[in-house]
Amino acid sequence: MKQQRGNRGMALLIVLVVVAMLTALLSDLAFSTLVDMRLTETFRDSTRAYYLAKGGINAGRMILQADTNSYDTLNELWSRGVVNYPVADGSSISIQIEDQDGKLAINGMVSGNNPQVITIDRFYRFLVAMDLGDRGDPAELTAALIDWLDTGGDPYTEIHTDGQSIPVAGAEDVYYQDLKEPYHCKNGPLETLEELSLVKGFTPEIVKLISPHLAINKTVKINVNTASAEVLMSLDLQISREVAQTIIDYRETEPIKTVAQLEDVIAPQFYAVLKTLANLEQLGTTSRGYRIESSALINDGSRRLVADIDKQGNKLLYFKVN
Repeated sequence: MKQQRGNRGMALLIVLVVVAMLTALLSDLAFSTLVDMRLTETFRDSTRAYYLAKGGINAGRMILQADTNSYDTLNELWSRGVVNYPVADGSSISIQIEDQDGKLAINGMVSGNNPQVITIDRFYRFLVAMDLGDRGDPAELTAALIDWLDTGGDPYTEIHTDGQSIPVAGAEDVYYQDLKEPYHCKNGPLETLEELSLVKGFTPEIVKLISPHLAINKTVKINVNTASAEVLMSLDLQISREVAQTIIDYRETEPIKTVAQLEDVIAPQFYAVLKTLANLEQLGTTSRGYRIESSALINDGSRRLVADIDKQGNKLLYFKVN
């Protein structure tokens, strides 16, 4: 009798163990199914967000093509952008268009291994105008960036700008290989502005400070309607902050359709400088290069797309998915 009760107890224990195991297995299966379902939903929403963001890029290109007047300013439709515009089913899209021709095109500082004086002088003046103080020396930063961009292996020891010869300590592969976490000197054009943080002396603080004024194309011509005060000051030593601000204040009241409009706005000696730059096709009132950023959100899925566009011919120059 005792043996019979023992067998029954053992059978009950076995049943309880099996039930517990099955419960745990089913719980794990249910959890895995839920996770897979959520991943599938996120993938679905991310895919939908990609196509929505791509539509935003196309919309941005259409806006640029619809802008057919003889000037490009920050008061036009293309510069206003779209922020969290509701589409459907809780989804939204944001579109931002930035003119790149109102910025300094730093990849144009060298061609192969040949320094380009115009752009180098502008970059040095720009850094001076930014008033970096103890954060960085304009001459050293200029030399380091030239070394990063050019194809040569000898670091700059002196730069020549605006009639000055300034001793510097550039940086080529030897410098970067001697770092705690070594890497190679690029010896080629920048692919993104974030890459500046790899260049000697360009701290995260400096990169954050100067990036809004820079572009990675090679355009020499600056749009006077969209350039910041610091970029305007980089055009020539005679363009002071006061002169640059006078131009900015004027263009906020009406667009600069031709550089000749500034003849009655600034003093003759300053206007003569701008007129010369315009005659050399280094200064204008229109832009060709634009960057379109399109961000879409659908439930848990999101996508951010970036495209560089040549407005003339609506050409796609660069495309990136984040």
